[in-house]
Amino acid sequence: MSGLFLSGNAFGDGSINTMKTVTKIFFGLLLSIAAGCGSDAASKQNGGGEGSPSPDPGPPTVEFLMAALSNNVLEIKRHIASGTDLEQRDPNPQGNQSTALMMAAAFGHAEVAHLLMEAGVHLNAKNKDGDTALHSAAFLCHPEIVEDLLSHGADAGLSNLKGSTPADGLRLPWPLAKGIYDLLNAVLFTPMQQPLDIDRIEKTREETLKLFD
Repeated sequence: MSGLFLSGNAFGDGSINTMKTVTKIFFGLLLSIAAGCGSDAASKQNGGGEGSPSPDPGPPTVEFLMAALSNNVLEIKRHIASGTDLEQRDPNPQGNQSTALMMAAAFGHAEVAHLLMEAGVHLNAKNKDGDTALHSAAFLCHPEIVEDLLSHGADAGLSNLKGSTPADGLRLPWPLAKGIYDLLNAVLFTPMQQPLDIDRIEKTREETLKLFD
């Protein structure tokens, strides 16, 4: 995820320009990940979800980044056990060079994110806009993932190319932030069959921000 965490000065031209910027950024991300990505329900049919028993997970059968996006826990375990390069990035030139951890953090896939952290992935890797997994988890209000990242040593002081830290996105006025969430939901999350829960985000913004205190 990227382009969300703009500095305060970036909003000087008003919310319309902000929405245009976000749309442009996330259209590229949508193109890079939409094809072939199943819903959470599909991932669980493939062995994903919490509590999937697999002492010997066997070889992976789903591409690594797709497994992270679709919350396929079993496939992530298989990739880890098989020695897959866990730092690989979205190869689509129109994408944001996101890692699997960034994708899991953005979509709220807490168990996938935790498995990747425990496997030793680079917590502070940045995408092409300078955003880290912590930027995405924070802005999209996934406090469990934020807390997990911080406890594993993610750097909360890192700024993106706009000069914003992960906590800065949570300080945006709600009317402006909600417009961004609504847009992201329409162009990215709903087409991915993983719609945002805007009410949950509004209710957990303060809780998530306190994790940075």
